[in-house]
Amino acid sequence: MSSMSGTKKRVCAYCRVSTDKDDQVNSFESQRRFFEEYIRKNDEWELVDIYADEGISGTSTEKRTEFLRMMEDAKRGKIDLILTKEISRFARNTLDSIYYTRKLRSMGVGVIFINDNINTLDDDAELRLTIMASLAQEESRRISQRVKWGQKRQMERGVVFGRAPLGYDLKDGVLSVNEEEAEIVRMIFHKFTNEGKGLHTIAKELCQAGIRTKRGNLRWSNTTVLKILRNEKYVGDLCQKKTFTPDFLTHKKKYNKGQEEMIYIRDHHEPIISRELWEATQRELQRRSIIKGQNSKYSSRYWCSGKIFCGKGGSRFVSRVRRLKSGNTYRAWKCEEFVKHGTEKTDGLGNVVGCSQGSVNHAVLEEIIGYLLRNIIIDKREQIIDDLKELIKKHETPVKMRSVDGLLKQIENINRKKAKLIDSMLEGVISKQDVALMNQRYDKEIEELRKKIKEIEEININNQKRANALKSYIERINALVDDMENQKPEEVYRRVVEKIVVHQNKILEIYFNCLIKPIKIKYKATGKLNYRIQVELLDDGHHR
Repeated sequence: MSSMSGTKKRVCAYCRVSTDKDDQVNSFESQRRFFEEYIRKNDEWELVDIYADEGISGTSTEKRTEFLRMMEDAKRGKIDLILTKEISRFARNTLDSIYYTRKLRSMGVGVIFINDNINTLDDDAELRLTIMASLAQEESRRISQRVKWGQKRQMERGVVFGRAPLGYDLKDGVLSVNEEEAEIVRMIFHKFTNEGKGLHTIAKELCQAGIRTKRGNLRWSNTTVLKILRNEKYVGDLCQKKTFTPDFLTHKKKYNKGQEEMIYIRDHHEPIISRELWEATQRELQRRSIIKGQNSKYSSRYWCSGKIFCGKGGSRFVSRVRRLKSGNTYRAWKCEEFVKHGTEKTDGLGNVVGCSQGSVNHAVLEEIIGYLLRNIIIDKREQIIDDLKELIKKHETPVKMRSVDGLLKQIENINRKKAKLIDSMLEGVISKQDVALMNQRYDKEIEELRKKIKEIEEININNQKRANALKSYIERINALVDDMENQKPEEVYRRVVEKIVVHQNKILEIYFNCLIKPIKIKYKATGKLNYRIQVELLDDGHHR
């Protein structure tokens, strides 16, 4: 709405101001002084207000609260004219520029772009505005591309972008361990992987213990715990570009599902957890997601849910309950193929279906696991640990270090020979062509020697990793003694049993997380309700 004849025009200014303390030119006070002086020079104008959005990109108007407040004031008839320095400060999006200037013009409100010398109330303003705004938008696109290119190069060099996760501090693109927070991270991984606790339980325990999140909240959620368990930074790796911005105008981020190349750097920074624990956690997350993804078909209600497999076809065993004539019930685990098709046979299409592997009684299975933990693992604990220590000692002893020293001396001797070649050429003993040929031969020899050194170093690194993994077995065996005394058997079984493979003739292959290889047994059970079991060890899983 225009002002009445004889009265001053109500003029406001719009600007985007910098939040950088060192940017004095674009500060709010600097721009306020500029517009006040500019309006004072015109006797027909009076300043209504200055609308300023701080540190926000001009390529979208969605989050520009002051811009939207100005539009609302114009709609209410409080403004006759808007001043802004240039189109790029008003809106770099061409469509936004045209849309809002048209909307303002329909209200009788003009916009003057001072540096571009455009007044939207002029007849040719929209054409000039379209050209100028398009140029500004193209410049914005180019800037966006340059910024993305620069960021990618920095990411490839290992510079970290974004916020630091719990357990780390981030300064100048470098991650460093925050030891106080790192203990919380280790606790979460231990509770999930070693103690077998669920996300909800872990979140609840953290809340009850008064432990705060990275942002200082006392409320933990399943999602927060899950993000920590899936964050590769805790094993020392760095994955960047998990999200990307497809449109430089909207700035909306999307999850990167292959649209752009991710940047992954292994062993980038100091880890908080071991790679063995990380890999075990990812396997456990995968196992639980499979159970959850099958519509609770393999519910984790029981300690062995989703852990029993058929030794013949690899199918999962599922739980089935049978009621006896006496009114009592018993639970058994049966191959899914048997449940679907019955005993093994050939169908009408010539496919072999069904399974004749037999079932495993739930109570009998619990008796077997309890027996093996008490009488095999705990009773032989000292011997198992001694054997593990021997293996650790072998792996921790560097391999062929004398050989490495010898190889390095060979490289040193070859480099001396290369240096003498130059002297020989200068003295006229050999030609430049001979020097080039000899250098090629020496370089090839050095390359072969370096390959041998690298192979030895890799063997030593892998051996050290293996030694660290073996140490985790010792920790689990020692923890097992206390767990068996202080926790319910089902909780212990859920945590220590990784997999059970059922073979014919009542043979079981049982994988424990505290043994290097499985225990293989043949069992016999007698009795109806109070089962008596006989266990024959075929392989006790004990390495010597």
